[in-house]
Amino acid sequence: MKNIIIRKETQEDYYATEFMTMRAFWNLHGPGCNEHMLVNRLRGAEEYLPELSRIAELDGKVVGAIFYSKARIIDGDKEDEVLTFGPLAVEPTCFSMGIGALLLKETLELARDAGYKGIVICGEPEYYTKHGFVTCDHFDIHHPTFGNADAFMALPLNDGFEKIHGFFYEAPIFEECEDEDEIREFTKGFPYHKPLKLSCQWLHVEKLGRISEVSKNCYKIKFWEQEIPAKLKGNFYEKKADQLPVVGDYVTFMYNSQGDSMILSVCERKSFLQRPDQAKTGVMQYMAANVDYLFIVTSLNEDYNYNRIARYVSIAIQGGTIPVVILTKSDLCTNAGRYIREVEQISDKVRVHAISALYGIGLDELNEYMTPGTTICLMGSSGAGKSTLTNSLIGEETMKTSEIREDDDKGRHTTTCRKLIELPNGVTIIDTPGMREVGMANVQEGIDETFSDIVELECRCKFSNCRHDTEPGCAVKAAIASGELSAERYELYKNLGKENTKNYAMKKEISKWAKAYKKNNKRNMWD
Repeated sequence: MKNIIIRKETQEDYYATEFMTMRAFWNLHGPGCNEHMLVNRLRGAEEYLPELSRIAELDGKVVGAIFYSKARIIDGDKEDEVLTFGPLAVEPTCFSMGIGALLLKETLELARDAGYKGIVICGEPEYYTKHGFVTCDHFDIHHPTFGNADAFMALPLNDGFEKIHGFFYEAPIFEECEDEDEIREFTKGFPYHKPLKLSCQWLHVEKLGRISEVSKNCYKIKFWEQEIPAKLKGNFYEKKADQLPVVGDYVTFMYNSQGDSMILSVCERKSFLQRPDQAKTGVMQYMAANVDYLFIVTSLNEDYNYNRIARYVSIAIQGGTIPVVILTKSDLCTNAGRYIREVEQISDKVRVHAISALYGIGLDELNEYMTPGTTICLMGSSGAGKSTLTNSLIGEETMKTSEIREDDDKGRHTTTCRKLIELPNGVTIIDTPGMREVGMANVQEGIDETFSDIVELECRCKFSNCRHDTEPGCAVKAAIASGELSAERYELYKNLGKENTKNYAMKKEISKWAKAYKKNNKRNMWD
């Protein structure tokens, strides 16, 4: 607190102040924000009061700002001048340091000494009531749009404010900063941050972050440049396993600078990747959320496995993610084109690229996925080249790599947990531990989407319950006989479907047993 300096803003501070303001309000009330553009335009408004406005500086960095302007209270032919301020912004990584209170304390004294009768604002009730503000209905002052509300407050400064009544009107510039195209264009002048539209917005005391790492019951939240340790709020332990946070989830949390922050809720997901924990059980492993592209990484050596790739593709499609197969170490393969064509036959939804991260071959093909706001999850076997690919995408040696074993072309685990990495260009990478086995459970939709050609053929069979065995008029058998469908592809479709049905049934039995066990334990506890 002793190192915080409250002072007037200079022209050299403009960009830093606007960027800090953008960070302070980003995604709190809706996708992105407009407060940083408002600050830019407010400085040129005739109502702006630079003599009252102040910024806070800590170690040479702008960490807070408050902007004052003149407003009017109109009651018929009577018009009175009052003060308003906004935005009042504090750098989000300096939350709970008392910066906002320091800005208020100094500027309220300046306003009082300047002879202003009072201040009228729209702000967070829980915060401003601590500084003496009360709702405007105490003064017969009304907002022209919503009348009176807890967020519409006033603070008397000098004698005469109690005589002011009517409707409140702030500077026109506040309404002129609502054009979404203008805001989008102005925001391009700052480092990229993804606008999010979530049902949890309007946020006040709670913060919005993204899960970057999970280790048993311990979590890390990516909050701007920080990684914050966090625990779950108690009511999470009454929820289903698939409702717990995973890497890539957006969460609301209560920030604690002295220890573990508390995760309050998981925001709605746009995609959700899951698989059985082991190929022979129905216990599900929940891997990542809000992924745009699943990079299925497999090397063009003994690691290449068509069936495993098909399983990954089904998981991606089931989870609402676009599957992108990355065939690595193409420099060791004399006929990469053959493998590309083979993988392309898995599904019309799959994309395929053959690359060599070591020599930079084919990496330029991946540029189409490296767009700001995109999240890419990497999955594949150990030694397939995920970490090497991650380092190539990032442009530095962030992930450890290891050599594959010469006797079987299999790799050692170099990534031990799922990890979220944000790149400077706005792309997010989620790296995952190697998985040699990929089971199927609760992914029938993904299987059907992956093998949509076979599903379509089944619809053409003469009998709706055709088993594609000895029945006449079977479209599947006819397609295999004509070469339209390979017998191997159909066999893979059948096997994955059987495995999914078996493991899903097992998962339901385990879930049923777990609920009964939990219920009995609770009953015994009260006996």
